[in-house]
Amino acid sequence: MTPSQLTAIVVARRLTKFLLLLLLLPLPAGAHPFLNNTWQVLAESNRLAMRVTATLREVAVIQGLAPSQLTNLPALRNAVSNHSAYVASHLFVEIGGEAVSLEVLDHQLLLEDSTEPEDSDKYPDLTHAAYDLECRFPTNATSASGPLRARFRHRTLDGHNYAPGIPWDPFYVLLVADSNRRSLGQEIVRLNAAVTIELPSAALSTSATAVSAPAPSPVTNHPPAKVEHPPAAPGFAAFGPFLRHGLHHVLTGYDHLLFLAALALASRSWRRLLAIIGIFTLAHSITVTLAALGWVRLPPSIVEPIIAGSIVFVALQNVLAPTGAAGSSRLAVAFGFGLIHGLGFAGGLREVLQQSPTTSLAITILGFCIGVELGHLAVGAPLFGIFKALRKPAPEPFATPGVTPLERWSSVAVAAGGAWFLWAALRSI
Repeated sequence: MTPSQLTAIVVARRLTKFLLLLLLLPLPAGAHPFLNNTWQVLAESNRLAMRVTATLREVAVIQGLAPSQLTNLPALRNAVSNHSAYVASHLFVEIGGEAVSLEVLDHQLLLEDSTEPEDSDKYPDLTHAAYDLECRFPTNATSASGPLRARFRHRTLDGHNYAPGIPWDPFYVLLVADSNRRSLGQEIVRLNAAVTIELPSAALSTSATAVSAPAPSPVTNHPPAKVEHPPAAPGFAAFGPFLRHGLHHVLTGYDHLLFLAALALASRSWRRLLAIIGIFTLAHSITVTLAALGWVRLPPSIVEPIIAGSIVFVALQNVLAPTGAAGSSRLAVAFGFGLIHGLGFAGGLREVLQQSPTTSLAITILGFCIGVELGHLAVGAPLFGIFKALRKPAPEPFATPGVTPLERWSSVAVAAGGAWFLWAALRSI
C-alpha cells in the first residue's frame, strides 16, 4: 500500500468520525416538534389591538398539566386563564424604538370553528387558547410624523425542552393590518428572532373597534367577545416569509436532517438522490396542503412517533436490506413517509387561512413547499457528495454485502438519533 493510499484512508476515517459526531450532537434544532401559533394585529390611531392563539401543548407545558387533564374541561379552562400572564410577559412589542407593555383584555378556549367546546371529546387536537391583548403607543410615537416601525418578537417556551437536547420550536404567523383590515405585512416570528413591520401614518389616522372585552376571570364560563373580522390574510407578500419558513423547517429539524442523511447514504448516483428527494418533497407537499385545508389531520401523539420511526426504519433498511434500499421500494418508502412528515405542519397556517381566498392559501403553501425542497437539496446534495467521496468497498469478511463500513456505521448513527427522537415522542404522549 502506497503512502498516498494510507493518507487517504486516514483522512476518510477522520471524516467519517466527524460525520458520525455531527449526526449525534444535540444541535439546537426543532422543526418537529414545533408549535404553530398566530398573532393577529390591528393598528389603530393610538394602540395595537391583538388576537394571539396558543396551542394546548404550550399551555400544558407551562401550566404543568398532565395529558389526562387536557380532557378535563374545568381544569383546562383554569389553565388557559392562568396562562394569560405568561402570554403577556413572553410577547414583546416595540413601537418607534420604545418597548411597550402588553395588557390581556380577555381569554377563551376555542374550537377551530371559533366556538367554545362543551364536551371533552373535542380536544386537545381541535382546540386552542385565544387571548385578546392591546398595547398603547408611546407618547413620542403618536406625536411623530411619518411611518412608525413596530417590532415583534417572542420568548415562548424558551428554556423548555421537548426532551433532553431537543428544544421546542414555537413560532407565530404574524398578520398586521390597519383599522380597515387592510394588510400591512405578514411574517413568521420565531423564537428570539424579531420581525419589523412598518405602520404608515395613513393607517393610523382613523380609529376602529377591534378588540373589546372584559378583564379575564379565573375561569371563563361564558363566550367572551371576540374579533369578528380578523386582519386580512396573507397575499403575495406572504410568499417570501413562508419560503424562508420552509427552508428553516428543514435546516433546523432533526427529523429532516436525519431522514435525508439516511436517504443519501443509500443513493449511488445524483439522479437517484434527486428522484428520492423529489418524491419525498412531493408527498410532504400533498399532506401539507391537505392539512392546511383541514381535510386531513392526525394528532401529534400519532404523527411524531411515526416520523421518528421512519428515520429508524430507513436507516436500518440501509444496513439490513441494502437491496431494497437501493431499489424501487425505497421510492415508495420515501413517498409514504413523506406523507406523514407533511402532517407535522400546518396547524397555525390552517388557523390563519381557514377563511382565506384560494389564491392566498395557494401562495402561502407554494412558498413553504418550495422552501422545503430547497432545504432538502441544500442538505441532501452535500451529504451525498461526502458519502460518494468516502465510499469504498467493504474490506471486512463479515460485512453486509453491498454495504461499506461508512454506510453501515453512519446508518447506525442515524438510527440511534431516530431512536432518541422516538423515545422523546413516546415520552410526551
